[in-house]
Amino acid sequence: TEPLSSDWMPVQVFCEKCKCDTTVVDGWDGEWGISYRCSSCGHQGNPDLRTTDCAKLPWRIDWPMRWSREGVDFEPAGKDHHSEGGSFDTAKKIVKEVYGAEPPVTFQYDFVRIKGRGGKISSSSGEVVSLVDVLEVYTPEVTRFIFAGTRPNTEFAISFDLDVLKIYEDYEKCERLYFTEAESEKARKKKEKSDRIYELSQVDQVPSVMPYQIPIRHLCNLLQVHDGNVDAVIDSLGDVSPDQSERFRMKAACAWNWIRQFAPEDFRFAVKTGSEQPVDVSPEEKTALQGMLSLVRGMDSMDEKAVAEAIYAVARESGIEPADLFTVTYRALIGKEKGPRLASFIKTLGRKKCEAILAAYADKV
Repeated sequence: TEPLSSDWMPVQVFCEKCKCDTTVVDGWDGEWGISYRCSSCGHQGNPDLRTTDCAKLPWRIDWPMRWSREGVDFEPAGKDHHSEGGSFDTAKKIVKEVYGAEPPVTFQYDFVRIKGRGGKISSSSGEVVSLVDVLEVYTPEVTRFIFAGTRPNTEFAISFDLDVLKIYEDYEKCERLYFTEAESEKARKKKEKSDRIYELSQVDQVPSVMPYQIPIRHLCNLLQVHDGNVDAVIDSLGDVSPDQSERFRMKAACAWNWIRQFAPEDFRFAVKTGSEQPVDVSPEEKTALQGMLSLVRGMDSMDEKAVAEAIYAVARESGIEPADLFTVTYRALIGKEKGPRLASFIKTLGRKKCEAILAAYADKV
């Protein structure tokens, strides 16, 4: 280890005049007085350490001082502090030899990253995501799940990209398992761990019955179909009970925030109203859209699988490839060449909305 210079002082000073830390401490009277000079503005000062607010201990000395002063007996820290020769190593020696105290028990944790941006979350580098930011996209329970379900010494990311969908899916899988009886010893052991994660994820208390579950992708589609109107989404589902409503609304609000602020462009869509100018289509495509119009007029009694089979039948009868039928139908409905799974999507839109849009292509070629 390189020795400290002979004039080194265990104190840092901010200039009392210009507030910069470009100072050099060049004197100590042996008690409470120090002298310094500022290389930025030229100011020279002689503060009293007992009363000044412009002096502080360097980090590696300040940390063990606080252990001793505040009686700290446990303090976890990041892996950078725990590296060999790092600040925890030096602080352990300083707290014993300088302050006459014992270092606290510690635990090493790893970094939390922001998905899609380089590096770790760090206030010093400006890479900061606050809890308020996270709660814009994740419900409180899912936010806690991200941490409760990850070992402290494992690096992980807080994601705002498409991983958001998987995290919600993982949480709800954990939730379903909690409200399901294990059928074997192996399943029970797996369930014990999963159940504890679920319990730690709850903010207040564990629900007595399973909250309303809807796949996050389907919820995002419903929200976009209804332009973010949660009441309309609840009405369309028809089976959200009053005691499930609060959590559902919170999840819907987070999903809508994610759609508007972070979802990839090809994930977003806005359903046409039927009053817009129809898109330009070829005669074959127009025939296919007329076939789709006939399909939606009779789909109320059909399930999703039957609708999917009928879509392929329309493509065959119209003489175009299924992929081309998907493309022109998306263009007609949402003005984009791709969208949600088509059979599910038109069932979600419903007969009236689809008919209002596709009726514009009903004229014969």
